[in-house]
Amino acid sequence: MPTTQSENLRVAKGSLALTHTLKEDFFTEKQTENVHLSIRVKRWLIRRMTKYQLLEIAETYDMGKLLALDGKVMLTEADERFYHEMLVHPPMLTHSCPKDVLIIGGGDGGALREVLLHPSVERAVLVELDEDVLNECKKLLPEVSQGAFDDERVKVVIERGERFVEHCRNEFDVIIVDSTDPIGNAKPLFSEPFYKACKLALKEGGILCTQCGTPFYFKDEVRETVKKMRRVFLNVRLYIGFVPTYPSGLWAYCISSDDKIELSEQVVEERYTARGLKCTYYTPKVHFGALFLPAFVEALME
Repeated sequence: MPTTQSENLRVAKGSLALTHTLKEDFFTEKQTENVHLSIRVKRWLIRRMTKYQLLEIAETYDMGKLLALDGKVMLTEADERFYHEMLVHPPMLTHSCPKDVLIIGGGDGGALREVLLHPSVERAVLVELDEDVLNECKKLLPEVSQGAFDDERVKVVIERGERFVEHCRNEFDVIIVDSTDPIGNAKPLFSEPFYKACKLALKEGGILCTQCGTPFYFKDEVRETVKKMRRVFLNVRLYIGFVPTYPSGLWAYCISSDDKIELSEQVVEERYTARGLKCTYYTPKVHFGALFLPAFVEALME
């Protein structure tokens, strides 16, 4: 089968070219040098370069629709709630009454959808670098955002996340960083200056939460995120979750605040019930359990 322009773009961007036979078409992510994930594609919906990255959206046989940027899986319909619920609900439920929320990244709208489930939210600002990703996800992945972008509480800003927070002071109760890995355009979102800017953008008692990769393959990413957070915030905790299509399946998140972030299971359960939440992956018990780390992950924090 002839190589397409999008395949050439993927090779040029340094990711793995697609695997083809005469009858089958696969999206293949190079998760490490020696570990690749392949998902069989039913139909490609879009494959093109934006101003910043290679954007691919496909219908797959087993995982529903798939979104990839620069050859890396951002989400599939089958497991996106596993990621978005664990990124959003731990910090949102840790805060007693989140009214103003900032999401950096997350142009697919999944994190925004989960934030808006909390009835106390009065304003949700989503800052996305790549407008093409946001527009194509609205059009081709409405199953993920589920109308979140049309909510009157939502404001979308097309801007670099690190630049946006530089101009914010005491504005947000919760900041959620739903970024790609710390390379290229996302690298500043994993820096100590960015975390310091986020701290200034938070109200008193505010909470910052970010995804920080897999502690199985990307040990340095996890270790450095926690180390930098600890230099900025008084209280920092790593927690973990399971996302089948992400590298290794084991994913880490870091929650930080100058206020208390360790709540009892009872408090989390009460807030979860009071807010009328009903999730696919997240539960208060999962929240509580996710803070108890495997020994090899604990060792990374030493």
